[in-house]
Amino acid sequence: MSLSDITDNLKQEEREIQNQINSSIDSFEHIVFNAGAGAGKTYALIESLKYIIKTHGKKLLYHNQKIICITYTNVATNEIKERLGNSELIKVSTIHERLWDLIKDYKKELLKIHVDNIKDQLKQLIFDLNNNPEDKIEKQFRVFRGLSDDLKDDFKKFIISEKEFFYKNYDKSAKNFKMEFEESLSQYKDILKNVANFKKVVNTVFKIDNYENCLDKIKAKKNHYKIVKYESKYNTDNLHRMIISHDTLIDYSLKIINDYDLLKQIVLDSHPYILIDEYQDTNEKVVKIMKLIADHAKKIQHKVFIGYFGDTVQNIYNDGVGSRIDEIHPNLKFINKKFNRRSHQKIIDVINKIRNDQIDQISIYADSTGGSVKFYTGKGEDKQGFIEKYEQKWNVDTKNKLHCLVLTNKLVAEFSGFIDIYNHFSSTSFYKKNYDRLNTELLSNDLSKIGDVPNLFYRIIKFKSELENPKTPLINFFDKKIYIKLIFSELNKIIILLKSIYGGTLGEYIESILKNYEKSDNEYFRHIINQLLNLERYSYQDFKNYLLDKLFPNLDTEEIDNAKEKLEELLQADFSQYISWYEFIIDKQQTSIVYHTYHGTKGAEFDNVIILMENDFGVKNKAKFSSFFKNFKNADTIKGEKLVKFNNTRNLLYVSCSRAIQNLRILYINDISDFREGIEKIFGKVYQYEI
Repeated sequence: MSLSDITDNLKQEEREIQNQINSSIDSFEHIVFNAGAGAGKTYALIESLKYIIKTHGKKLLYHNQKIICITYTNVATNEIKERLGNSELIKVSTIHERLWDLIKDYKKELLKIHVDNIKDQLKQLIFDLNNNPEDKIEKQFRVFRGLSDDLKDDFKKFIISEKEFFYKNYDKSAKNFKMEFEESLSQYKDILKNVANFKKVVNTVFKIDNYENCLDKIKAKKNHYKIVKYESKYNTDNLHRMIISHDTLIDYSLKIINDYDLLKQIVLDSHPYILIDEYQDTNEKVVKIMKLIADHAKKIQHKVFIGYFGDTVQNIYNDGVGSRIDEIHPNLKFINKKFNRRSHQKIIDVINKIRNDQIDQISIYADSTGGSVKFYTGKGEDKQGFIEKYEQKWNVDTKNKLHCLVLTNKLVAEFSGFIDIYNHFSSTSFYKKNYDRLNTELLSNDLSKIGDVPNLFYRIIKFKSELENPKTPLINFFDKKIYIKLIFSELNKIIILLKSIYGGTLGEYIESILKNYEKSDNEYFRHIINQLLNLERYSYQDFKNYLLDKLFPNLDTEEIDNAKEKLEELLQADFSQYISWYEFIIDKQQTSIVYHTYHGTKGAEFDNVIILMENDFGVKNKAKFSSFFKNFKNADTIKGEKLVKFNNTRNLLYVSCSRAIQNLRILYINDISDFREGIEKIFGKVYQYEI
C-alpha cells in the first residue's frame, strides 16, 4: 500500500521542526507556523499542546492555569478534542465561545459598551429619519421631514400607540392599507402617499422607540436589562433585548480588552499559552486582541506564548487576516513546514505550482510516486457526462465516494438537489445587491457565517428533523435549567404540543408552529418556540413581514406585490429541497457523489476529486479564473487590488486541488484559447473532453 513508508531522514527533519515550535513555547516567543495542505498542521498543533502539558503541566496545575486552543469551527474543535483526548488543562473551543468565556463576567463593563453601541445605532437612526441626504434615504423620509416638529411628535406618539393595528394590517395591499389608516392620519399631509416609504418611516420610529426604551430600562436597572447576553445559535443582534451575535461579540471583546488592563492581566494570569488554529481565516480583530494581550505582557514583564497555526495560501474568507498577520501582529517568528502527508506526487507537483511561494512541498513518504491529474476543457452540457464517466471508471460507491468541488455555487445547489431554494434566495433584492454574500450565507458549513434568514430556516429544519427522530433526547429542546425542573406530566403535555406541529412545506410548518404558539398557554412550549425563532412577534403574518424586511429591504410601493410573490415561492418550495440543503450544511449528504463549495472542504481529504470550473465565479466575479490563468506567468508583476484578486483566486484553486489524495480531474467549461498557456504551466497537457 502506498503512502505508508515514511522516509527516515524526513521524519527526523519533521521532528526538528516540532522542536523549533517547542523551543519557542519554552522561551515564550510568539510564532506563526505555516504548513501547506496535507502537511499535518493539526498534528503539529496537537503535538504542541501535548508538549506544553508534558513539560509545563505541573506548573500550570499548581497555579490553576489553563491552555487556550482556539479553533475556527465546532467541527475542528471536536476533531482536536478527539485526537488529543481529555485534559483538564486545555480549553479547546471556537473563538466566539472562548471570547465570551473571557468577557462574560465583566457585566458592568459589557453593559457600558452595549449602551454606547445602542447610542451609536440610535444616533444613526435619528440621522436617517431627519437629516441623511443620501438620495434613497432622503426619498424614503421626505414626507415625514416635511411635517412641522409638533406634527412629527404627534405622529410618533400616535403610531407607537397603534403598533398592533399597524402590524395587523402590514401585509394588506397598498390600497387597503391606506383605507385602514387614511382617516386617522389625514392631518399628516401625504404621509400615506407611498405606502412602502410610510412603512420605512414607521419601522424606523419603532426601532428608535425600542432603543430609547432599552436605554431607559438599563438606566433604571430593570430586570433583564442588567446584563448583556450572547446567543451562539443566532446570527442576528437584538440589541434592545440585550442579545448580541457573533460579529458584535468580537467587537465588544476587542473594545473591552483594549480598554481594561485588568482584564488583560487576568487573561495572562490564567492562560499563559494561547494557540490559534487556521489563523489565516481568523478575523483580524481577533489578531488585534492577541496583539493587545502580547503587548501588555511585555509591558508588565509577564510571560505568554501565542502561536498561530495555519497556511497563508489557504486564506479563502474575505474577513480573514491572511498574509496581513505580520502587519497586525508584527515581530512574530515564522516556522514553515514543507512536508506533505496527504497526496501522491502528481498532486503535490500541481499544488506546488499553484502556490508558487517559499513552501515547496515534498512528500514525507518514500512510496508517494503516482497519482493522476488531468485537465479537460469542454462545454456546460458535458458536466453530467464527465462526472458519470469517472463514477464508473473509479468504481464509485458509498464506500469509495467521488467528491465534486464546484467552484460556481449555483452548480452545487443544482447537483445537491436544492436549486429552487438557491434561485429563490438569489432573486431577493437583498441577495441581488449582495450576491457575493449569498454563497457564504446560504452554503457555508460554518454556521457562524450563515445569513440571518438561512440561519432561521436552518434552525427550523433542524428542529423538525430532531423532533421526528425518536432517538433525539428531549433535553435537546430545552434549557437544561428548565428541563431538570419538569415533572413527567408536564413533559408529556409539551411532547403532545410539539408533535401536533405539521406541514408539507416549510411555510406550512412554520405557520403550524406559530398557530400552536398563539393558542397555547403552556409556558414551557412557548419558551421552546421563543428559543427556536428569537423573533419580536409571533404570528405567521409577522413572520412573513420579518422575512420581507430582511430579504426585500427598502421596497417601493410598486415592488411590494412582486416581493410577496417571491417570498411565497421561497416558503412553498418542495420540502425535500430544504432537507437536501440542510444535509449539505451539516455535511451529511447520503449519496456516493458528494458536491462541495470551494470553501466547504477546508481540512478535508478525498481519494477522488473532480473540479468543475468556468470563467465566472458569480455575478460580480466575471472572468475570475480566466484572468488568473492569463496572469499566472507574470504573477510577479501584479500589484495592488489586482494582486489581491489574483491571490484570492490562487488560494481557491490551491485549496480545491489539494483535497485530492489519488485522483484529480478538472473540467473547464469555457473556451480556454486565450489562457491555455497559463493552464499548461500548472497542469501540463490540456485534454479535450469527448463523450
